[in-house]
Amino acid sequence: MRDLRLTVRRIHPRPTLRRRVPDAVAVGLLGVAALGVLYPILADRTQQPLAVFVVPTLIAAALGTWRQVAVVGGASLAVSTVEGVVQAELDAAGLAARLVIIVTCWLVGMAVAAERSRRQRTLDAAASQAVLIDAFQSSLVPAPLPPRRIAIEVRFQPGDGRLRLGGDFFDAIELPDGALGYIIGDVCGQGARAAALGAAVRTGWKTIATHVPDDPRTWVEVLESSFFRTRRREGFVTVNTGRLHPDHEHVRYVSAGHPWPIVVDPAGPRLERPIVSPPLGAVAAPVFHTSELTLPSGSTLLLHTDGLTENRVDGRRRLDGDAELLELLAREQRVDLDRLLAHFGPRGFTDDVAVMTISVPPPARGGSARLDA
Repeated sequence: MRDLRLTVRRIHPRPTLRRRVPDAVAVGLLGVAALGVLYPILADRTQQPLAVFVVPTLIAAALGTWRQVAVVGGASLAVSTVEGVVQAELDAAGLAARLVIIVTCWLVGMAVAAERSRRQRTLDAAASQAVLIDAFQSSLVPAPLPPRRIAIEVRFQPGDGRLRLGGDFFDAIELPDGALGYIIGDVCGQGARAAALGAAVRTGWKTIATHVPDDPRTWVEVLESSFFRTRRREGFVTVNTGRLHPDHEHVRYVSAGHPWPIVVDPAGPRLERPIVSPPLGAVAAPVFHTSELTLPSGSTLLLHTDGLTENRVDGRRRLDGDAELLELLAREQRVDLDRLLAHFGPRGFTDDVAVMTISVPPPARGGSARLDA
């Protein structure tokens, strides 16, 4: 699935100002030398165009740093002073007026070069940060590995087009007994801290589920104890985590403050209403409850974070996103995650969004189920 095939592109560094410095100096000094040779000819034909010596300085300002502009500008000032005295034979007032122009352009050129250097450093820092974020994000987005007879499809989209990091997370693995273990969650908050906590919770869940494969409630209880027992962490985490064996039609799961799951089958979509459990880290001494739902062959379980159905429309929050989602699924008669994202976020999302489907293909199809992840 294209959303999970994340690669860190090898970004070649832009040519920096330091690499262009020798060219700026060479071009500038060459221009000064050329004007020194040509100026006697120009002075005979015009009215002592001494201000022409600002040209090398301006060229250096366009190419180099302020230090290089200082070198070229100093050379231009020196040569122009000699030319003004020797060739043009200007009086003191005329020479001073022309030299003021040259010095002014010299100072302006250094200021322009310094500002461009500052902006270039800012751009280089932003590019480096983008590379690090891409690498971090690619390490956070897992590739679910369910049992062969179960198909998993996922989408993730960070909110508001800011950092490509988000607090929503998901994963799916094959448990030691051959069942599917899955988790989808939402960390309160956004950005790098939320992404780091989500990655830690997901990694901890995978370890717990592998060692205690038959009890989703234990998974959540251990996560709560591990991450929030000391109450030193701010915020909370909502999760929906459970297990499904390919040979059975029942999903045992815990929904801890998470949006309710939806089962989509040929009869249409239905919203499952689990026994309510609090989010991780929300209350002291929480009690978590196990719920069950039926997932027959040929049906799909849809799980999502609240960033999908609570996304704003024209600046206003949706009043009943769950009903809108059910209506869309009933109209489409299938689960198309790309269409869901396009419908609820035509101009992007204000919050992070994670969506996961778990499908058990009907036996009539034969062979192994297609894995879109």
